[in-house]
Formats: sequence, C-alpha cells, structure tokens
Amino acid sequence: MVTLELPESQHGKARPPAKQLDEAVWQVWVARGRARDRQASAARLKAVKWFSIAALLITAGVWSGLAPYQIVVSFLVAAGALVVLFQAVHIGHYIFATVFAALVMLYNPVIPIVSFSGEWQRVVVIASVLPFVASLSWRNERKEHDA
Repeated sequence: MVTLELPESQHGKARPPAKQLDEAVWQVWVARGRARDRQASAARLKAVKWFSIAALLITAGVWSGLAPYQIVVSFLVAAGALVVLFQAVHIGHYIFATVFAALVMLYNPVIPIVSFSGEWQRVVVIASVLPFVASLSWRNERKEHDA
C-alpha cells in the first residue's frame, strides 16, 4: 500500500518579507521593454518592405512566366503596401500614405483595376518599387509639428 504525505500547512509559517519595488528600477524596466518592442516592430516593417521590393523585382524580371500567379503577386504587394500605408499614417508621412493607398488600389487582388499583361505594365511594376525603397529611410517616430 502506498502512503501519501501532505505538505505542511502554510498557515503556521511566516512568509518572507516582500522586497519593495523601486520606482526607478521599474521605469528602466518599462523603458527597456518599450525600446525592444519598437525595435521588433521596425524589423518586421523593414522585412515587409524588402519582401515587397523583392516580389516586385521578381515580377518584373520573369514577366512572361508569372501570368498565372498574378493574383498571388497582387495580393502580396497590396498587403505590403497596406502595412506601409498604416505606418505612414501613424508617423505622419501623409504624402507617402497617399502613394501607398494608390499602390493598394493598383494591386488590389479582389477588384483588379489594371491587368498586368502588356510591356508598359512592366514599367508600372518597376516604378512601384520606388515608394518601398524610399520608405526604407523612414524613422519610426512621429513627426513633431511646430505649434
């Protein structure tokens, strides 16, 4: 037969004293966490931009073989442009936000505005790389407006 021993009750023992939280240490810890979150967010945004650039350049490079996959490419580029659009609005780059909104509409996979089938559309695809390249130089901080 197996016997089971129960642990002693905690009611009779005194708890160790709790260490007081230093406000300065807490603020440093919070600031470090926020900085780490900003760095991770910036890295994800940069990855989206580079992925969109790569998708557009690959599309321009293998133009004739990509016709069956046009909807996939359109979805990827529109999603990337949408992410960068939200970031542009968040940091106050409204002109760039307008450009990326136009890219979202141009590459909209649900209701396509343009069919990328001719050679002149290749120029549009190559030109679509430029806003993504320009957005790589952004800082992820809000612009301060002078009052």
